Amino acid sequence: NTKATPTTNNIAKMMLSGLLAFSLMQLTAAIEIKLHANESISSLMGYDDLIFFQPNEPPASPMTCSEQKPCEFCDAEMICGGSLPLDLSTGGDNKLSFVWEAPDDKVISIAAERGDMEFPPRTRIELELKTPDCEAEYQGIDMKTVTLDFDDGGIGHTQSYTFLNGESFVDLLACGIFTRMQFEPAADGILDLKFKKLTVTALYDSQKMAQGELEYTWSTSGYIWMRKPEDGSIELEDFVGVPSTTTATSSTALPLATTTSPEVGTDVESTPKPTPLPTSSPPSSSPVNMDTFVASSFLILASVVGAM
Repeated sequence: NTKATPTTNNIAKMMLSGLLAFSLMQLTAAIEIKLHANESISSLMGYDDLIFFQPNEPPASPMTCSEQKPCEFCDAEMICGGSLPLDLSTGGDNKLSFVWEAPDDKVISIAAERGDMEFPPRTRIELELKTPDCEAEYQGIDMKTVTLDFDDGGIGHTQSYTFLNGESFVDLLACGIFTRMQFEPAADGILDLKFKKLTVTALYDSQKMAQGELEYTWSTSGYIWMRKPEDGSIELEDFVGVPSTTTATSSTALPLATTTSPEVGTDVESTPKPTPLPTSSPPSSSPVNMDTFVASSFLILASVVGAM
């Protein structure tokens, strides 16, 4: 065997150190639940006041639709849903992110003006995931730890809003996850949101979660949408994109206002009634098993170093 030179040894050490750093970064990264706006749900259900979403990461099961009775005395209706696996006990840095994404060729636009309205218009972004394994300890997340990150895709849009802490929440329940983010017009009376992606990140205690991977379900009979503000608009607009010569700042993290306005106005809490939809699932990236990847990489490096 050829004796390893100091240079080759240094290269091997650098590769090993880089791999270790990458592995630690992955282990401590925030757990992300990615939700993709599904135009077929929104349009075929005939609701122009809601944009429905569908989980696509972690890799979710295909969406299915069937007739169901949401309650004992309710008429049967078409309900769509699916499931996704989550292990909230492995949150390396105790961060949980909800990533709401527009389709590749669209941006999400939500707008309203207060004008002479007695109560300000509001929009809500809501998600409910359920699991039959009720082993977790309840956690009501401190909203002061929650951050919002609007990614406008580089179009340079200035987000105008007031975030209502008192009407928003991230609750990790014994049997699921329920979250709501509520926005109203800014001080100038304008609510104007336009973005490709909104990331909501909260701090939580992974040690209080059920250990191991659990299956969570979502449904159009629950909450998985963005709501149109009163007398305002909500739509998926065409995304023009940014010229290649433009240096874009695609992400704008804005501080949270601490407005805690009381609940006002009439809220439409009735569950939308879906119509039959074709089975589909949004595009998703191929998952990487980090344990297998890291172990395999270390074995390869060890064999390289041993052969020197």
